[in-house]
Amino acid sequence: MGPDSVAKSSTQHIHIAAPVAGVWDLLGDPNRHPQWWPEMLEVECADIRQGCLYRAVTKSLIGSEERELVLERLAGCREVSISCQETGVTTRFLLTEAQGGTFVEGRFSVDPVGAGMSMLSMVAGRRWLRGWLERSLANLKREAERARAAAR
Repeated sequence: MGPDSVAKSSTQHIHIAAPVAGVWDLLGDPNRHPQWWPEMLEVECADIRQGCLYRAVTKSLIGSEERELVLERLAGCREVSISCQETGVTTRFLLTEAQGGTFVEGRFSVDPVGAGMSMLSMVAGRRWLRGWLERSLANLKREAERARAAAR
C-alpha cells in the first residue's frame, strides 16, 4: 500500500448447503469463475497452481477489459486468494465445513492502482466492494447448491 493510499475492504460470510469439495470446485478452478463471479466474462488458466498468472476478461463501463490475475494462494479445499496487479483488487475466500455444508468467508479489498481505480475507490469504495462481494457470494451459493441438487 502506498503512503497516500487507503485500502478499502469488505468481508462477508455465507453458509452454502453443499459440501466443501463442491464449493471448492467452483472457487479453486479459475476457469469456472465466469459461472458465478459477477463481471467475469472469460478466463483462461492452463496451469492451476499457486503463483500462476492467468488471463481474465471482465465487464467494464466501456465494454470489456482483459486483465492478468495472480493466483496468490491456493490451499486445497480451504483457501483461495487472487489479485489483480493492474487494479489493486485482491479477493480471498476461506472455506470451512459447517452444519452439513460449507461456511464461506469472502473478502474483497482494493489498494487502488492508477487514477481510475483511485477515483472509483474514493467515490464508491466499500459500498462498491460490499455489493460486488454480496453478488459473488449469492451466485456462488446458487451454483454450488444447484450442482449439489443435480448430483442427487
